[in-house]
Amino acid sequence: MITRTSVLVVLILVGSVATTPVLACGDSEAGLSCDDSGSGAEMGAKWMLKRVVATVDRDGAAALIKFTKGTDGFRTADTYVFCVGPDGMMNAHPNPILQGHDVHDLHDKTGNYFIKTMLETAKSGQISSIRYLFPKPGGTIEEPKTTYYTRAGDQMCAVGVYDADVAAPQATTPEARVASLRAKLDGEIPASAKADWTAFLEALNAQSDAKAAAVAEARRNLAAAATALTPTVPKAAAAQ
Repeated sequence: MITRTSVLVVLILVGSVATTPVLACGDSEAGLSCDDSGSGAEMGAKWMLKRVVATVDRDGAAALIKFTKGTDGFRTADTYVFCVGPDGMMNAHPNPILQGHDVHDLHDKTGNYFIKTMLETAKSGQISSIRYLFPKPGGTIEEPKTTYYTRAGDQMCAVGVYDADVAAPQATTPEARVASLRAKLDGEIPASAKADWTAFLEALNAQSDAKAAAVAEARRNLAAAATALTPTVPKAAAAQ
């Protein structure tokens, strides 16, 4: 049985530290309060957070599954969504070490309880930001990042941007550049065309998901074929 303490120890070992106070971008509708200023990575994160709020409002608990899996465009390179419930439970996160565990008391070695701070300061209709160190997905080296967060239903949901991606936008992936362009266009589309624009984006996301599923299925089939074609060496022969 995994205890809260053991989970926190594991998480601290892989890296998590908050270093600066929370900053609020504004008081308007979530996702619009920070304008479209900043780097492409920042704009992409804020655009994604707008979609997070809208998806939670529309789909409820089902939205958390999408965030965890990164489907429907909720994952681009090192940018992902995570949500924490009022009880401190991590209800959406791509890392299984965090997913489904109580992270309310997660803190860094300086004693900064950054999850607690985010839970206490997240407000509906307002985007706030907090800086801390955390490894990129699949990594163990702590890297500085800025996380944008807000209240979505009863969840505190957030999207983070690593400083390395902001400082060197030319090194970002094609997916991140697409997210940046979508964020810019999202702010320029006339209100009368918003519904059509949203439908267009959702269609693109669905198409991307279908392609990803097809590629994953093809890889599974190739792996199964390779296994089936690999000759089996009898134990007696292998021992000689």
